[in-house]
Amino acid sequence: MLKPAQLYADQLRTKILETWYQPENIYWNGGAGDSIPDLPEDNSSKHCFVSVDKRDRVIGYICYYVDWVAMSAESFGIISFDKGNLEFIKDLYRVIDELLTDRMNRISWSCYADNPAIRGYRNFIRRHGGRECGYYRQYARLQDGKLHDSVMFEILAEEYRREK
Repeated sequence: MLKPAQLYADQLRTKILETWYQPENIYWNGGAGDSIPDLPEDNSSKHCFVSVDKRDRVIGYICYYVDWVAMSAESFGIISFDKGNLEFIKDLYRVIDELLTDRMNRISWSCYADNPAIRGYRNFIRRHGGRECGYYRQYARLQDGKLHDSVMFEILAEEYRREK
C-alpha cells in the first residue's frame, strides 16, 4: 500500500541506512557515497512515497520530480527493501499507471546499465510503449570505484494508453 513517505520518515531513514555498504545497492544513490533522502515539506515539485506491507512496515521507496509546465515526471528514485516483493512491484506500477493515465504527459528515468533492475525496465517499456532514449557511457563513478554507463528511458502517456 502506498503512503506519503513523510509519514514514515523515521522508518525510511532506518531502511536507507541499512542499505549503506551493501554492494547490491550501489546503483540506488548513483554516486561515490550514500545519503538519506531529502523529504520535502510540500508536494509541489517532488513526490515521495513508501510502499508498506500489511503490518505497516516499509518495504520500498518511490520518489520523482514533477515538471508541471512540461507535464513530466522524471528522475525517479526507486528502491525495494524486500527484493522480489510483489506488493512493492504492484505499488510501483500503480504510481506509473496513475501518472500516465491521469496526470502527466510523460515519465522518464535512468538506470545504470549493469544494474540488475534494467531487465525489468526494458521489459516494462517494451510492454507499455516506452523507449530507451539515451545511452551515456562512463556516466558516473559509483562506490565500487568503477565508471558505469547509464541508460535513459521514457514513456509518453499517449503511447502508454495505446498499449494498455
